[in-house]
Amino acid sequence: MSTAPEETTIAASDLQKSRRRFARNIPVYYLFYGVSGFLIWMPIWVIYLQELRGMTLTQIATIESIFWITVVLAEVPTGAVADRWGRRVSLVLGGFCFCIGSVVFAFSSTYMVLVAAYVVVGTAMTLYSGAGHALVYDTLRQIGRTDEYEKHIGRSEALAFASMLLATLLGGPLVALVGYSATILLGAIAMGTAGAIALFLREPPRSEAEFTAQRSSQNGSSPSTITGRKPGILGNMFGGVMVVWRSKLLLWYILLGALIYGVIMVSEFLLQPFVVHHGVDPATGVGSGFAYSGMLMSPVAGMVVGSLLAAWVASRFGERRSLVIPLIIGALIFLAPTLWDSLWVVVALGLLAVIRGMVRPIATGYINRRIPSDQRATVLSMFQLCSALVMAAIVPQAGTVADAAGFPASFGLLLAFLIGAGGLFALIWRVLHGREQVQLVFRLNSVSKPQATAARNGNLAGSNGLSRASQSSTDQLQTGSNE
Repeated sequence: MSTAPEETTIAASDLQKSRRRFARNIPVYYLFYGVSGFLIWMPIWVIYLQELRGMTLTQIATIESIFWITVVLAEVPTGAVADRWGRRVSLVLGGFCFCIGSVVFAFSSTYMVLVAAYVVVGTAMTLYSGAGHALVYDTLRQIGRTDEYEKHIGRSEALAFASMLLATLLGGPLVALVGYSATILLGAIAMGTAGAIALFLREPPRSEAEFTAQRSSQNGSSPSTITGRKPGILGNMFGGVMVVWRSKLLLWYILLGALIYGVIMVSEFLLQPFVVHHGVDPATGVGSGFAYSGMLMSPVAGMVVGSLLAAWVASRFGERRSLVIPLIIGALIFLAPTLWDSLWVVVALGLLAVIRGMVRPIATGYINRRIPSDQRATVLSMFQLCSALVMAAIVPQAGTVADAAGFPASFGLLLAFLIGAGGLFALIWRVLHGREQVQLVFRLNSVSKPQATAARNGNLAGSNGLSRASQSSTDQLQTGSNE
């Protein structure tokens, strides 16, 4: 008959083995995301549609808007798929769908086939967006290292952008050597490979009930029984939407982060035709291809730097300033392409990419600490959904203005969006965030004082329900301690 100390030793050994198995998710996710970044069609897709398919910039902006509308419509349902059937399943499907859509895009010869390719690729992107971040966060939660979230997401995105940097370097010369379609096909192969790598990820627990049962087991008590069925797709979708709707703090934060992210993405949409407009066309020769790729490498390099800086910015400036400072700096940088029509503007777009590279790790870290695991992928998908809404709304306007009035006017339009809407969102969110911090301090004081009245505890329970879904109220205070 086993003694209690022996049972404790065995349980501790099993716990360590389990943590090591889940810890392997981190390097596998690095590899998956790094390979996913080899989007060799990214530096050429606009001019591919212009030169090979004969489309105007306005037409391209319109079809790009269709792509982002697809993302909007698919984002929450695919997030619910990840929460219901597994984040690993979602990433595998995303990789294979991205591969299929890229193949169709490479050889599409009619408008409707091109639209179909955009719809498939847009849906594939939504299978990625919330699932990957949710899997990483719950993996870290499983091994007790959630404070490392921004670091690991930043590193994985830096790897993806470094892979994209290589793709950008090769994209221009390959167009001159083998043509547009063959170059895009290489990107399709990379996405299929990424889907295969995702098969090696281990699915972490996806519900608060599972985490609670594990904590009970680790503490030596009988694990609670998980009863009831998991909600279906509609239940997950509704639950995720309600998490955000009930927390105006999360709602305005998501809107702020998505606006910054989306506006800078629109500026990158303008980059390819901007460079060709200034006489650097990869289709005219290998030398021009290298020059073109060199021009497009600045923003991609900026995203690598921004992703690596995200964890430092979040810890150095605290939650209250970690998105507001990038908003202000981004608005100042946008003055360069608005005021000067020169190839040197590419440097400014590289600096804007630094801002974009740090926004998503910072934003998803803030969101993750305030949501339950049950709807994690669904809620995180809403960040991408809002970014897609920004793109769908602004891209057609930016393309039309660029065709009619030139690129500086189009960049000026983006600056106006960033200052106007971004300033409003930041102001509202800062007020709500300040209230949350005051409530958390009051709640901790109440917990430490047994004489606190039940009425006070009841009031706080309603206002901080979402905060309890994160690791702890103390974690939230520590995260914002540098404010």
